[in-house]
Amino acid sequence: MSRHAPRPAGSLAPVAAIDLGATSGRVMLGELVDGKVVLTQVHRFANGAHPLSDFEEAAAPGALAWDLDGLWAEVRRGLALAFAQRPDIASIGVDSWAVDYALLRDGERLGQVRHYRDPRNERAVAQLEQSFSRAALFGRNGLQFLPFNTVYQLEAERGEGRLAAADTLLLVPDYLNWLLTGAVRAERTNASTTGLLNISTGTWDAELAGHLGVAGLLPDLVEPGDTVGMLRPELAHELGATGEVSVTAVASHDTASAVAAAPLGSPRSAYVSCGTWGLVGVELPRPALTEEARQAGFTNELGLDGTVRLLKNVTGTWLLSESIRYWNESAAAGTTGGVTLESLLPAVEALEAPAVLIDPAQERFMAPGNLPERIVAAVLEAGGDLPESREQILRIILESLAASFATEAFAAAGQGGFVPDAIHMLGGGSQSGLLCQLTADRAGVPVFAGPVECTALGNVLVQLRTRSGEPWTMGRMRALVRDSVELRRYAPSAVKSPV
Repeated sequence: MSRHAPRPAGSLAPVAAIDLGATSGRVMLGELVDGKVVLTQVHRFANGAHPLSDFEEAAAPGALAWDLDGLWAEVRRGLALAFAQRPDIASIGVDSWAVDYALLRDGERLGQVRHYRDPRNERAVAQLEQSFSRAALFGRNGLQFLPFNTVYQLEAERGEGRLAAADTLLLVPDYLNWLLTGAVRAERTNASTTGLLNISTGTWDAELAGHLGVAGLLPDLVEPGDTVGMLRPELAHELGATGEVSVTAVASHDTASAVAAAPLGSPRSAYVSCGTWGLVGVELPRPALTEEARQAGFTNELGLDGTVRLLKNVTGTWLLSESIRYWNESAAAGTTGGVTLESLLPAVEALEAPAVLIDPAQERFMAPGNLPERIVAAVLEAGGDLPESREQILRIILESLAASFATEAFAAAGQGGFVPDAIHMLGGGSQSGLLCQLTADRAGVPVFAGPVECTALGNVLVQLRTRSGEPWTMGRMRALVRDSVELRRYAPSAVKSPV
């Protein structure tokens, strides 16, 4: 069907997905065409941390923020391009990274949206734990301890004055929805990442919110698929919309959208949402709140249709991209030659599996810089042979990532009381055939690769389901994904080590 041709009777109007990640953002068009979901990228733009001093002269040294005003300008630019292509867009949905928030007073934002890596959060951990231990917090919110969780950010805020002045707190996608509609709402899947949502009841935790001073600031909760509001008339005119456009709450935490689009074949399938960082987990009907789950570092976050995403945050392709970046930076300085990952992979694939792996989650690998040197040091410390080439280092990285994915997938499934029958590799990491094959080999179960654009696809699917007016089950949505995306199956050729 031509993009500009009239829609057949009974077909669905296109929708727009605003997908904001920590390093980039996109505006995508989504449409159901001949029983398949078709995505079109309309606009892509950069994102990242900024020194707070870029916006506020009196900022503390090292303080970090997001440029939400710049992102909002890019979102409007992308939507204008989308409406230029399809003036009949019927709905807009927003997903983004988790935990960060805007504070408002009388409809005006108070200062900047602080970045989750802001050093103030680390200092606030001990303060909050004087009142709520980590074990007590896990029992309430089911979340893995991470110092950038919203509850620690708010503990830091308590001493800085903005909370006392605010009347509303909105997470990033809820803030974008407010800019689009003027409606103040909080979408439940993203709210579950804050630590302020009781994981057992799915409602705000009144005692914890009261302690942090935000009890009166938290909006009413909405579900994915609910209508947040209508696009403000002045924005509709600016963007070129020709009719009424609804703004639909999607599974607005980007991982929730990604898992909603995961074409899981059974309730015993595991998933790896793999980009710079990886999220490895399973979908459960209820949270896993055992001490074993807490000690193992699992987190319980809400997903589409009342599901729970039991997962663990692990290192993803960061080790690969940062090693390549370092080698190329060295090449620019004249010490080595420049390389690409693609150019090295054939030789990497031909190598034997290394005898010694690294733990990708070690703190030593988190900072940028000379990662290859740190990897070599870790191998030698573990009694391995000295890696003598870039290809050997990359093979160690890929095998180590695969082992980590396989181990954590089985551990997550174990918390649910089953053994995984397959692993679904989602996102950018699914494009690496070698990583998928190695994961299958380590796990001893098939790995299904795709979709790559899982987050935007999940965003679009929720909107299309709402627009259809029909009760699409998650099974039907996942069948639609399988019909729309070419998946690649990697059968295990050998189990390198038991998991």
